[in-house]
This record gives sequence, structure tokens and C-alpha cells, in this order.
Amino acid sequence: MEIPPCHCSLPCRGFVAILASTMRVLHVYKDYYPPIHGGIEVTINQIVQLTRDACESVRVLVANRQLRTDVVEVEGIQVTKALDLGRFRSSPLTPTFPYWLKRLARQSDILHVHLPNPIAAVSCLLARPEAKIVVHYHSDIVRQALLLKFYRPFLERFLDRADRIIATSPNYIRSSRFLSPRAEKCTPIPFGVDLEKFARTEETELRAEEIRRQYGENLVLFVGKIRYYKGLHFLIEAMRDIDAHLLVIGDGPLLGAFLRQRETLPYKDRLSFLGQVPSVVPYYHAAKVFCLPSFLRSEAFAVVQIEAAASGLPVVNTRIDSGVPYVSPDGVSGLTVEPENSGALAEAINRLLRDESLRVRLGRQALERAQKEFSLSLMAQRILQVYREVLGG
Repeated sequence: MEIPPCHCSLPCRGFVAILASTMRVLHVYKDYYPPIHGGIEVTINQIVQLTRDACESVRVLVANRQLRTDVVEVEGIQVTKALDLGRFRSSPLTPTFPYWLKRLARQSDILHVHLPNPIAAVSCLLARPEAKIVVHYHSDIVRQALLLKFYRPFLERFLDRADRIIATSPNYIRSSRFLSPRAEKCTPIPFGVDLEKFARTEETELRAEEIRRQYGENLVLFVGKIRYYKGLHFLIEAMRDIDAHLLVIGDGPLLGAFLRQRETLPYKDRLSFLGQVPSVVPYYHAAKVFCLPSFLRSEAFAVVQIEAAASGLPVVNTRIDSGVPYVSPDGVSGLTVEPENSGALAEAINRLLRDESLRVRLGRQALERAQKEFSLSLMAQRILQVYREVLGG
């Protein structure tokens, strides 16, 4: 399945003249950025900001994380935060969510519902809104088997009710047991990044040179939330056989365990855990290889691969049944190996470190692919095109 082209040559803010001015959109999720700085929350904020000028109105409905309902303005966008009794398996317990969804849906032409989010799916089934429903399917529920057991019938009904389903890659449509039976109503739209942010500049180069002086010329980079599915332990094991320095940027629930493990390793001086940094961009430009060792399909896409590509950095990733190998294909923008295989990771990273011509070629192709397929404006244009189609024009 191919990514649909955009039929408009204008920047996304030029869509005002093309789309009906009466288009009113309500985004539905559990949290919003700011203040919640998660991947989906940030993506929703980007979509809202990039499409708002093409719509009569854009609103957001989320849960509040507090025992009250608030209606606030965030960056000029009305955000309704429904009373929240707490979280169960990361899902908000929000008894008033169906009420607020039904109320706001009356003022909306499109409900853009972001999943996974059980409360949103169930609320839509209860509220039965007349607005068109566009589901943005960010990921399957992978690890929470007990929750999925009870939630699955509602999810199936909700996906059947949806007018269109946006998936993050063609791979995910094929591999998801919930999307593959509904492939005819799915549209693959990859995430995008602000490509200019990762461009090579004099300031970035100066900072990158400082990083290389501190840690060495041969740098391998990992960026991301340190969670169970990221496979960082496979990369750390692979570093035993790699003559390079690994920089790990990010924090997460497993950071403490990895810091303790580091102290037991004979090559600990070649492992640096940097936590959060003011800007990750110079590290992309300082490194020679970016590695994403994820081993479960909980890693549905990995925007960090695009960030690396936008910096001209080749990627070593894994062949998991998600969008990961779609974002950075083997032999195009990097090298892809089997998951859960430290030896294969070490072999691929060493190959790129030793073969400068291959590394430079894949880095150049990675940048070209990012510019062609993964810009924020292109993502917004494709979403607006879906809006037009579900509204009949």
C-alpha cells in the first residue's frame, strides 16, 4: 500500500482557499501538549497548529488528571479537560467524557479520535455523534492483555463505525489484527518532523565538534524514552564488540536499572547516559550511526528515525512487524537487522563505522527520504485531504 500523494502544491496554510470554511474539527485523546510531553500529545498539537487555518474551528477534548472539568485556551485553541478520577493502565477514568464528547460533537463536523484510548472509543459508541469520525490509529495495545480482553469488542465496533482510519504506515495496516480486516478504509499517513530544525548550521557544527572532542570521533547514538520495548539492553550488549562510544539520550522507567548495570561492565567508559539534553540536534550531527534496537511492535513508528535522517545520519534498526523498517528501509537510509540480536546489531554498526563511503551514501539517502516523505507540512496536507474526502468533497 502506497502513501497517498497530496494534490495541493501549496503549503498547508494555503489550504484556506481550498477547503470549505465551515469545517469544524474536534480532536479527542486523553492528554494534550502542553503540558504533557508525550509523543502522541506533541503530534496532536502539531496537527492542530498546522491545520487550524484551514478550518472554521479546531477544538480538543482530553481528560483533566484532576477532579474537575476545565475549559482552557492553549495557544489559541479551546481545550476541554473532563473530570478525571485517575488512571487505570494509563487509561483515564473519566465518567463525564461521553457527555462532553456528545456536547462538543454537536459543534463539530469531524471527530478526529486518536487511539489507543479506550475511554474515547467507548464514549463515541455511547454518544453516537452525527459528526464524521476519523480515527488516528497510532498503535495497537500490545502489552496490556487484560485490558485488551475487555476492550476489544468496543474497539472492533468503534473501528467499524469510523468513516476513515489514519495509520502511521502501510506496514502497520498489514500487520495489525485490527487494521488489516479494515484495510479498505485505512489511509497511511506517516508522522512528520520540522526538517529545518535538524539542518546543519555553523552553530550546530561547533557544538557537534565539542561533543566529539569530549566523547571521541566514533559515536553511536540512541535517543528515546527508556522503556521495556526499546531493546536498549541488546544495544548495550552489542557495544562489547564495537570500538565506539554509545551516547544514550532520554530518560524513563528503566534508566536506573541501566545505570546500575553500566557500573558492572568492563567497557563502562564507552557508555554515557546523558538524560535529557537542551537540544538533541548537535548529537545527531556529532554521531556516525543512530541505532534503534526496539524488539516489540509497541514501537509503532519511531519519529527519532526521521530526526536522525533529517540530520543526514544513517540508521540501524530492527525488522519488527510495525512501521519501524518502513521509516528507515534496509539499504536505503540505513541497515535493518533481526530483533533481539546483539551480534547482528554489532555487525551492522561496525560495518557503517568502517565503511565511510557506505555510511555517507546512506546518510545522504536518509536526508533525501526525510525531505520527500516526512515533513510536517506534508503530514498536515494529507490529513486535510482526508477531512475533505470524508466530508464528501
